[in-house]
Amino acid sequence: MSRSWVGVVTFAVLASACAPELNWREVKLTQADGLQALFPCKPESHERTLRWPGVSRDVRLHVLSCQAMEGTWALSYATLDDATEVGSALRGLEAALRSNLAAASGAEPNAPAVSSQDLGGIQVRGMTPHADATGWRHQAERADGLGRPLRMDVQAWHFSHGLTVFQGSVWRPQEQVSGQNGEDVANTFFHSFQFPG
Repeated sequence: MSRSWVGVVTFAVLASACAPELNWREVKLTQADGLQALFPCKPESHERTLRWPGVSRDVRLHVLSCQAMEGTWALSYATLDDATEVGSALRGLEAALRSNLAAASGAEPNAPAVSSQDLGGIQVRGMTPHADATGWRHQAERADGLGRPLRMDVQAWHFSHGLTVFQGSVWRPQEQVSGQNGEDVANTFFHSFQFPG
């Protein structure tokens, strides 16, 4: 186990002590170039085939996700056939995320109901460097289970390794993010991503 991975695991244990509903576990995606991640809950796996803007064929999207701290923690990935389409696929992930938030808000993708902040370039240990490897933060309003307005905070990282593109995301109520350790636990999740070697 690498020194940086040990540091992330140690921080996750300390964060869990302050948030007992978290149950951090290591996930290794052997079918996705060996990416390792820490989830604060046990993820379930789903997949579906879909059209992807900027990609010449349908792709099979794999999604791991779980619920913790009133939010959803997810890691999605798809493997492409053509290296020239990686940039389009990464941008497509971000566009789809923004569009989904706007639809949930009942607004158009670039409407004021969705507030977006480009967090700039991100680094995942062992990833393939790419100009479109970026982090984003979105805030949007949607209805909760009772139809009441709920302000959501969504953070996402988009990156690639070879021909595989990834999106890590955390979807939480804004008040949860503002609470104690809200940012720390999201950082633990995102900074746990790493490829072997």
